Amino acid sequence: MQQSQRFNFLHTSTAALAAVVFVALSGFSQPALALLEDNEARKAILDLRAQVSAAQKSQIEMQSQLDELTQENAKLRGQTELLEKQVQELTAQQKTFYQDLNGRMKSFEPQVMEIEGVQGKVQPGEQQAYEAALKAFQDGNLKKADNGFQSFVKKYPDSPYWPLAQFWLGNSEYAQKDYKTAIATLQSMVKRYPLHARVPDALLTLANSQIESGAKPAGKKTLENLIAKHPDSEAAGLAKQALKRLK
Repeated sequence: MQQSQRFNFLHTSTAALAAVVFVALSGFSQPALALLEDNEARKAILDLRAQVSAAQKSQIEMQSQLDELTQENAKLRGQTELLEKQVQELTAQQKTFYQDLNGRMKSFEPQVMEIEGVQGKVQPGEQQAYEAALKAFQDGNLKKADNGFQSFVKKYPDSPYWPLAQFWLGNSEYAQKDYKTAIATLQSMVKRYPLHARVPDALLTLANSQIESGAKPAGKKTLENLIAKHPDSEAAGLAKQALKRLK
């Protein structure tokens, strides 16, 4: 009985509360409800604007970061290109340095050369010594040429320039009318290098030295030997003319 009364009381109270709420809501007019809806819409718009503004700000920040990264990348690329250029320049400098160093080292080392068919090692300064003596001969400074060639053949007995130095020394001695010395010099050259390209000319000068020294039979024999062994040489033609004059 008591429980039934309590249930009725609660039911009555709930109904009364619902009636009060209904009356309260019924008290709002249509404009008031519209105003309430406008406020909510305005709040929603403001919230949306805030979200858009935040998104734009975030986009600007991201663009700024992207620009910074682009600039940094360009800077790094420039530094890389500069480093590559410096490396290339250093490589070129090192190559030039080692080539120059190698050239200098070679100037202090013997070089294998072939001089008019004669192959051999040429010592540092050897070629210059020969060329200096030859220039003196060509300039008509025969005493200087003699000294240069004599010094050369003694200092470089195995040089591929030796037969040439001996040849020009004999010619220089002949030009100075030192016939006996010229004979010995040229005979030495022909004996040691019988197949040298200068042998025909050496034999001609040798024959002339013999004839001028009074040894005409020896000179005639040398001319005949020249013609027999080197018939196609220019010296052989001159030897034939010399033989005619001896008859």
